Amino acid sequence: MKLRAPELSDLDLLFELENDREQWLTSNTVPPLSRAALKQFIVRSAQYDIFALRQQRFVIEVTDEGKPSAIGFIDLTDFSPEHHRAEVGILLCRPIVVRVWRKALQILVTYAHEVLTLRGLYAFVPADNVPPAVFFRSEGFVEVGTLSDWFFFAEITATHSCSRKNSPDFFVCNEEMRIFALR
Repeated sequence: MKLRAPELSDLDLLFELENDREQWLTSNTVPPLSRAALKQFIVRSAQYDIFALRQQRFVIEVTDEGKPSAIGFIDLTDFSPEHHRAEVGILLCRPIVVRVWRKALQILVTYAHEVLTLRGLYAFVPADNVPPAVFFRSEGFVEVGTLSDWFFFAEITATHSCSRKNSPDFFVCNEEMRIFALR
């Protein structure tokens, strides 16, 4: 297993995962993303570093029967070089064994500390999503807080507008978000 920079050959996987509404729960993605926009993201990622983009995405690649296969992404987002911290996100295309999560996170943590000199990493985990919470705890992350009603989503229908702040079409995710930090 290794982490590598995204390539244009990863476009289909990126398109599938970024447009999976279930993945939007802990991200700021709202509209579906086009292949053109994602292709531009990959190109920009190759042209600019984390200091310019304030984020860095890595492809999680495993070798299956001697052939490399991309199975997901692990990200550093909300990168703050001033405060030496970043958010960690993991996005996988299929259920995989914890050892792959663990190895990907360990490589990312080492990179964050040794190359970027980050002192703090954190992750948002839905309060009812137990496996990632257990995983982050096992990797030395500590739950440092809970954010109630933190992420909101909109359901757009033909008869309602989402342009008003108090639109009835906006609803709160009824889940609390737990914050885990690596100290």
